[in-house]
Amino acid sequence: MRIQTALLTRGLLRQAMNPKPSPVTHVRLARGITSGVNTSVRQQRTAVPGASGKSELAALKERGLINNIVMRHVKSSRVTSLEIISDGKHVNITWDDGHKSRFHAMWLRHGCHCPDCRLDHNGMGNYQPDDIDLGIRVTSAEIEDNEILILKWQYSDGHTHEGPIPLAWLRSYCPSSQQERRKARVMTFFKDKTIPELEYENVMNSDHGLYEWMCHLAERGICLIKNCPQIEGTVAKIAGRIAPVQHTVYGEVFDVVSQPQPINAAYSPVSLSFHMDQCMYENAPGLQLLHCLQFDPDVIGGENTFADIFELAHQLRKERPDYFDTLVRIPVFITQIHYSRDYPIHMINERPLFSLNNRGELMSINWHPMLIEVSANEEDVEPFFEAYKHFYHMVKNFQSLYSRRLQSGDLISFNNRRVLHGRAAFSNQKGLRWFQGTYVELSEFQSRLQVFHNILGDGRPVTRLGMNNWQ
Repeated sequence: MRIQTALLTRGLLRQAMNPKPSPVTHVRLARGITSGVNTSVRQQRTAVPGASGKSELAALKERGLINNIVMRHVKSSRVTSLEIISDGKHVNITWDDGHKSRFHAMWLRHGCHCPDCRLDHNGMGNYQPDDIDLGIRVTSAEIEDNEILILKWQYSDGHTHEGPIPLAWLRSYCPSSQQERRKARVMTFFKDKTIPELEYENVMNSDHGLYEWMCHLAERGICLIKNCPQIEGTVAKIAGRIAPVQHTVYGEVFDVVSQPQPINAAYSPVSLSFHMDQCMYENAPGLQLLHCLQFDPDVIGGENTFADIFELAHQLRKERPDYFDTLVRIPVFITQIHYSRDYPIHMINERPLFSLNNRGELMSINWHPMLIEVSANEEDVEPFFEAYKHFYHMVKNFQSLYSRRLQSGDLISFNNRRVLHGRAAFSNQKGLRWFQGTYVELSEFQSRLQVFHNILGDGRPVTRLGMNNWQ
């Protein structure tokens, strides 16, 4: 089953990587000279073989540095105007959709795709910071086959470097394109709190079913998979459709069942307030999957509840910006210290509850009241507790939540970094409530979903997931 779906994915990958070629028209336009340093611009040139006997474009394709899967989703990469300005310090490009971009000579040098600057096939940069020259200038610029820009740079000491840059790559890194992608990543909050549902067989046997599952997890942060086999270890098998499971101090797969002397409150019948798991880690686990192996009808209580903490944080920022700023500014200790176990742990993570990027946008949240110790300076104690208590009550009394009593064979999956989870207390004197859980690292999920967006979808960027990632 897993081999068949892997082969299907590779088949889709080959189709996307090798589209049918379209005819290329070579247009040669006049050369222009700008004032200042000797700079020249040729907006189009017919492919000219280099030292290897191949054109620059053919060489880039052979080296695997023209990524058709990613670049086919770039808005526009055809150039109508090319100009070197500021004595070679900048290059202006006008694209055929009318957009104008300006690129710095030093930035362009860092983006060179020649064999000395980029490794074949993987595109990893081989340009060392030692090569940075604050006085570098572009002296010539040419477009080849409407697909690549060929530049020549001159260093302060007079030596030169020449190399190609794919136009689609260049357009994708244009600041306006990055701004559009950031807007597309913004989380959406849904008034309808119905949990999306999918069938186990569809998720396991179809790449389109897998893609649908991942889209729900990215966009809503939660999804239920029905009719899973009631077999131990199934949760890891399902998680493996996305990526290898993430190991934590509780292992790779953990049982959530009431125990006489639990090492975690989840392993007892008490109620659990809203929290995210294991944020004592530098990066808390990403996706969480909980598979209901057995939930006997005689068990009273034990319903699962879920709440979007980012929706609440945005509400706090709107209603009480002073409290929001306090929770950004003052850090806390998130601790997990436990020596009376087979694998003793001593973890202390100091960071604020809310973390922003350089544009002031909310990127990540840490929330587990049972693990929080306050590290505020004396003058910050009262402001912190005032803001913390207010937000705690917002979380506790949140009405726009998901609630579910899971049935045997259900698997609930959610983004642990966005969707808080809690549980009602239960009595298991006449029955058993038994779950198995696991995690998937969030960067792996983001990568896998972006691949599917590019192959099966419209190439849109993955919605923000609550990661410590400033995009």
